Amino acid sequence: MSVLVGNGKVRLEIEPEHGRIISLRHSGLDIELIGEPRLAENFRILLPLPGRRGHYIRGAAQRLADAQVTGDSCRLIWRGLSSEHGWFDIEITQSIRLDGDDVIVQTEAVNRCPHEIEEVSSVVLAGLANTAERDDWRIHYAGGGGQGQEWDIYDTFPGSYLGPAKPVWAAMYPTGMSMPWAEIYHAKADKGFYFGNHDPQARHSVLWAEFTPCTTHGGPKGSGQYWPDPADLDGEPSGLSLAWVSLPFLAPGHSWAGPPVTIHFHRGGWWEAARHFRAWSDTLRPIDKAGNWLAEEDAWQSTIISYPDGTVRYRFSDLPKMAMEARDAGINVLQIDGWDIGGIDRDYPQYTPDPRLGTWEELVSAVAECQGLGVKVMLFTNLQWVNVETDWYERELHRYVVRDPDGHIRGGMGWEYNTTLGLLGQTVKRMVMVNPGRPEFKRVILDQLQNVARLGAAGTQIDKFGALGDVDFSADNPLPRGDGVPAGTLAALAEFYQQARQELPGFCIASEAHWDRIVPYVDASYSRFFTNDHLPTFGVAFPEYRQSCCITGDYDYGLVNNCLRYGHIINVEAECLHGTAADAPHLSAYVAEALRLRRSLKHRIWHSRLADPGRETVRGPEGLRVSRHIGRGGEETFVLNHFEPQPMTAEVAPFGGSRRATLYQPFEEPAGVALPATVTVPAKRFVIVACEQ
Repeated sequence: MSVLVGNGKVRLEIEPEHGRIISLRHSGLDIELIGEPRLAENFRILLPLPGRRGHYIRGAAQRLADAQVTGDSCRLIWRGLSSEHGWFDIEITQSIRLDGDDVIVQTEAVNRCPHEIEEVSSVVLAGLANTAERDDWRIHYAGGGGQGQEWDIYDTFPGSYLGPAKPVWAAMYPTGMSMPWAEIYHAKADKGFYFGNHDPQARHSVLWAEFTPCTTHGGPKGSGQYWPDPADLDGEPSGLSLAWVSLPFLAPGHSWAGPPVTIHFHRGGWWEAARHFRAWSDTLRPIDKAGNWLAEEDAWQSTIISYPDGTVRYRFSDLPKMAMEARDAGINVLQIDGWDIGGIDRDYPQYTPDPRLGTWEELVSAVAECQGLGVKVMLFTNLQWVNVETDWYERELHRYVVRDPDGHIRGGMGWEYNTTLGLLGQTVKRMVMVNPGRPEFKRVILDQLQNVARLGAAGTQIDKFGALGDVDFSADNPLPRGDGVPAGTLAALAEFYQQARQELPGFCIASEAHWDRIVPYVDASYSRFFTNDHLPTFGVAFPEYRQSCCITGDYDYGLVNNCLRYGHIINVEAECLHGTAADAPHLSAYVAEALRLRRSLKHRIWHSRLADPGRETVRGPEGLRVSRHIGRGGEETFVLNHFEPQPMTAEVAPFGGSRRATLYQPFEEPAGVALPATVTVPAKRFVIVACEQ
């Protein structure tokens, strides 16, 4: 007889022989997750054996030792696991609790066998299938760049080709995912479920999906792989398995408690999922950006002043002039790259002024003069990267490098900016990742980074911070392998933040990263959104975390317009970071006007959060882009733009009780309109529709 657990909203059915979840249903939303019980499975573990690394033990084949049900909770226990390679003294306990619309699952393991457990799938939702409405279900998650990624889950699947026998898709958190959750939602019925890893610790995990029995290629939607036609399956079970995989590297004689994995049923789509994650995130750590200058600045000028091939474009004495050129375009922040020994992307982690550019005292003086002009200076740094060509690396730093299971150094990366061979990656200075969890390296990098505050700069931009995907298999790694790089990097960041603020109160940090754990310490992301459109998932969850958009071309008005639509920092990188705003005069004039408008409406489209624009408020032809901002006082504002060479016309309906609105656009006087209204969006321009409250 099945084990049943329910709370009036959610009903869970567990098959008693193996403990498989064969039904998980939300009655109010009419969602049944386990559409194919024959595929049901609760957990998997990876237990590498000598000569066989790929030895998985699947929970679906294990006999359940005990099932304890108490009200709206249950506890499932498996004692001793078997595979075709023998019996292993491992105990798995899975606790499942229902809480309103939520199902919370936590898995524990005790390893009494002589082999290390590398992976544990904390929960496997297997048999997800909906043949009748499969075209209506989509999956959504926030990629490493903060942008939402989504596809039709049953009709387009980015599965593997070389890999397991079944098509698999996986994303590692952090790096591949900026937040540890995915949303599966029914686009037409406006309902879905959130699948989140609510781990209070900063450690690696993997969102994993697998299709059974296979996928097929082809079809009008492009390069994706597709679920076979149900008519062709001849009764064979088919469906999706979805799991959160942890990497405990659990040694013999030790136990492990996995993170809580939450399944949250809800109305709405991914916008609701982002809000749900943020509500949980707020229980971990408060986020308060009040008084942080970097959270208020909506434009940067970024320039490389020296290069790894020896080219010097600017010296420290040039910085005040660069600041004035930025200020003429309305920009009040300089990001200065290549100020340190060797130039940009060379000789890390030597974060001291390069003598080719001037002395320490000259840089201190230049920074002070810029900031006296009202232009803050951020100096470019890195935290977990070192160059392999330096004497320091040969002497010491190689000891802290992240290594693979055989003890070899991971591949690394590098850039060079001024030659064809450099562009092709043939003459770059190579940098590799180190583990900031090592106390010796943490002392090194914190001392070097502190030079930025000692020089008087108002902040730093920590580059390449988001690249945290490597597991450190070094034999002398002092931290658990699954935790070391992300946990150590986060700890070093937090300590630097405190030290820099002791040296220079008000010091702020930007970073090339989207990771929920850094938001308390980092005010803005150095990021690129080189597309006409993107899904602003990270920005919806963390509206106070500013994201920049790099703009390189003198006529790139479209990306400036997008910055207003999404609430991004306008980051002018004239001549692909080689120049200043003065080297892009057309762009700079347009940026100055866009900033003037945005700042006049700061309470509406800067001190605001993005919300679902809905389907009925603004209607227009395909290609019209619309965002909806909600100000702190509840002000409703729409920003419209497009990328077509001709004007576009939009119909704006009354919204939120508003019957009137004011239209704002570059180089035009504001105009009041009655709603509904026909609004023309010129080519290469934007229109702001500010609804009256």
